Amino acid sequence: MSISMMEVVYSENVEALEGVNIGLNGSTVIVEGPLGKLSKDFSHTGLKLTLEGNTLRIISTKKGKKFKALVGTVAKLVRNMMEGVVHGYMVKLKIVYSHFPVTVKYDKSHNMVSIHNFMGEKSPRCFKVPFKNVDINVSGQDIIVTGLDKNEVTQVAAMFELATKIKDKDPRIYIDGIYVVEKGLWRR
Repeated sequence: MSISMMEVVYSENVEALEGVNIGLNGSTVIVEGPLGKLSKDFSHTGLKLTLEGNTLRIISTKKGKKFKALVGTVAKLVRNMMEGVVHGYMVKLKIVYSHFPVTVKYDKSHNMVSIHNFMGEKSPRCFKVPFKNVDINVSGQDIIVTGLDKNEVTQVAAMFELATKIKDKDPRIYIDGIYVVEKGLWRR
């Protein structure tokens, strides 16, 4: 059944940015730009995706607030993908401590982050970075997380914050932790 034969309830067009190519393979959107290539599968949404030239059309044939919101969400995710392959995303975090100097080490070969001497603890707090396309740079009290996918970059930043979350203590007194201080585009 073609798109013209079915009833289009909600639709949104996403035009490609300059220097960006959009491809469509079934329900997988492939975006390629100067910094690299990203792809995302939208088959779970139940929306119809069509490519007309360099414009992606997102169509819902069902009524309701949920489907209207879903069309807008998919459109925003594709726009974020385009911004990512043109500029990239960056999140800057700050290491804050009052008594015990905290050190953060990132092992790129194993994708492991270890946070040493947090609140004077003898054993380091560790977590594995689940994404290969995210780069972490630790220098002094600053941590900079960069990458092409906005979701991956912000997820890694959240993992830093959660790894140093203090429970059962007054947050006004115990300010130790790693906190996000800046988010934005990596290269303008």
